[in-house]
Amino acid sequence: MIASVSGNIIHKGIDHLVVEAGGLGYKIFVVSDVIAKTILDQPVKLFTQLIVREDSQSLYGFMTLSELELFNLLISVSGVGPKIALAVLSAGKIEELRSAIGCGDSAIFMAVSGIGKKTAERIILELKSKVGEIGAGEMQGSSQEIITALAGLGYNMYEIRTVIRKISAEAPLEEKVKEALKLLG
Repeated sequence: MIASVSGNIIHKGIDHLVVEAGGLGYKIFVVSDVIAKTILDQPVKLFTQLIVREDSQSLYGFMTLSELELFNLLISVSGVGPKIALAVLSAGKIEELRSAIGCGDSAIFMAVSGIGKKTAERIILELKSKVGEIGAGEMQGSSQEIITALAGLGYNMYEIRTVIRKISAEAPLEEKVKEALKLLG
């Protein structure tokens, strides 16, 4: 098992890097952010996961261990392969993806090419207990009523979660809704 690779980047492809380490060039599939953030001929350290199939061996790399952990959780879901898992990780930040799973928001997953409604729901169902619920403070009290009200107005869970973090917790419900609508508008 190859747990990490450190070396200089000798090539950048559309979906991969080639990292030279110890005289060998490793082709490592990465999320789009990694390709954008890295520079040719500069050192990089990636945490990796080797995926062995009948016809191939592929190495997938991540800047952080939390990305690697979420990648492994995603590929454990039936119907989600390594390429789709990378696309999911490219779709949002780790915290956003974990929050979407905790809230049951399938929109962020359905925006990824290759993931339909059933697969998005399967990701949420299978990973909800593994990733954990959304922060308790975010869903307590009148926050649930605000979520219901804003969702009824057509806002998606990603927008709602972002706004809930910004509004004051002490204000009455009506003021919270007004403030949320102001931030969303």
